[in-house]
Amino acid sequence: MNMEFHLENFDGPLDLLLHLVKETKLDIYEIQMSEIIESYLNYIHSLQKLNIDVGSEFLVMAANLLHLKSKKLLGKDEEEEEESEYSVTSEEDLKRKIIEYEKYKNITKDLQTLEAKRKEIFTKFPENLKEFQDKEILLNDGLSVDDLIKALNDVLTRVRYKEPLETKITHKELSVKTQVEYIKSYLKERKKCFFADLFQEASPDYIITTFLAILEMCKQKEIHLEQKKLFEPIVVEAI
Repeated sequence: MNMEFHLENFDGPLDLLLHLVKETKLDIYEIQMSEIIESYLNYIHSLQKLNIDVGSEFLVMAANLLHLKSKKLLGKDEEEEEESEYSVTSEEDLKRKIIEYEKYKNITKDLQTLEAKRKEIFTKFPENLKEFQDKEILLNDGLSVDDLIKALNDVLTRVRYKEPLETKITHKELSVKTQVEYIKSYLKERKKCFFADLFQEASPDYIITTFLAILEMCKQKEIHLEQKKLFEPIVVEAI
C-alpha cells in the first residue's frame, strides 16, 4: 500500500486504522483485519525508519496489534487471558472499536456543520424600538400601519371561517367615502369597538375599502386606535 500521508493528518490511531480500512474500499465486516493490522504496523515501522516522531498513542496501538498478531500466530484463545493490559482483545473487538470511532467522527462532522451555521446567526434580546420608528407612519399610541395590517390578517382568517359554502355574487358599489360614513355611524351608536368589528362582510372589496377608510380617519384624527398590550385586540374609538 502506498503511504503518501503524514501522521499529523490523523487524530489518533483509530483514525489511521479507519483510513486503512477505507483504502481497501470494502465493507469493514468483509475485511480480514490481519491485513489492516499488517498495514498499520508497516506504516508505523516506516515512519520510525525515517526518524519521524511517532506519538505515544500510535505506539500503544501498535503494541496492542502486535500482541493480537502474536496471539493469532500462536493460536492462543482470547478467553485464556482473563486479565490483560492490552485494550484490544480480538479482531472483532478491533472492528467494533473502529466502527464506533467512525460513528463518533461522523457525529462530530455534523456538529461542526451545525456550529458553523449557528455562527452565521446573531440573536438580540427584544427591546422597545418605538423611538426608532418613522413618526410619519405612526397612528395612535405608537400603533403603526404594520400593526393594523397584522390585525387585518387576523380579520381575514376569521371571516374565511364564516364564509358560506355557497355564495351568490352581487355587484355593490363601495368607496372609501361610503365606508368612512359607515364607520362614523357605527361608532356613533357604540362610541368604541374592536378593530375586527368594523369588518362585517367577507368580500375583498369590502375589506379593502374599510381598511383604507380606517387609515383615512386616523389621518384626519377622526378616530383613536389603542392597543393596551402587544397582541391584544385593537380598540377603535371616535374622537
